[in-house]
Amino acid sequence: MIYVTDGSFEGILTAIFDAYVNKEDPESIVSLGLYQVSLDSAAREISTDEEKSRRVYNAVIRKMSQQAIETMYKAWLSEYREIGTALYKYIKIGLKLGPQILSYLQNPDVSLVSGLADKVTFEAHRFLGILRFKKLTNGLYYAKIEPDNNITMLIAEHFEKRFSDQPWIIHDAKRNIFALYDTNQVIFINEDIRIDTDNDKDIIFEELWKNYFRAISIEDRRNPRLQKRYLPRRYWRNLTEMH
Repeated sequence: MIYVTDGSFEGILTAIFDAYVNKEDPESIVSLGLYQVSLDSAAREISTDEEKSRRVYNAVIRKMSQQAIETMYKAWLSEYREIGTALYKYIKIGLKLGPQILSYLQNPDVSLVSGLADKVTFEAHRFLGILRFKKLTNGLYYAKIEPDNNITMLIAEHFEKRFSDQPWIIHDAKRNIFALYDTNQVIFINEDIRIDTDNDKDIIFEELWKNYFRAISIEDRRNPRLQKRYLPRRYWRNLTEMH
């Protein structure tokens, strides 16, 4: 059986929950975008469920450790093609070993997830040192990045604290992800925007501000696709600060 998810962290945790409840052992957990129909294996599409994912999330913390869920989340940010299957195997081992999974690196499934998380952490720390903001004519500060891993959320929280009195934008041009900070909160959006000149930045970012901060309470202004790709903000308190 192949479980097909939306590719989000919550979607993968939902699939893991269903596997245990249904007493199934899926051969793989894949995102819909990567799924290829197989004549040899049946497939089941898993709908992301917030309650199911939260139960798995809390179970990992309770039975494995806080660090284990951080490792899983950071590994997911690597965008490894088979991350769903990798996290499923990691949890299966972790539920048997408990916190000892963190040091059980002789196991290839554990080593894989740990190694992916280490690469994400290393790149995030590197960008904390090299990221530079440029002040635009409209007063916003802008920084463009093209990281190998999806690290925007990890580094944005750092800059939210370091430059708390300045409005800024961190733009992952590789993934069309924007972290927008208005001195009160950070929001993450996914927009396919082409920016060729500094003048374009002024105009486009002013429009982003208008659309997402001034109208953030309007439901259809939000981007549900991006929300699914990120760990919900309510989980942030459980992640190690990127200092």
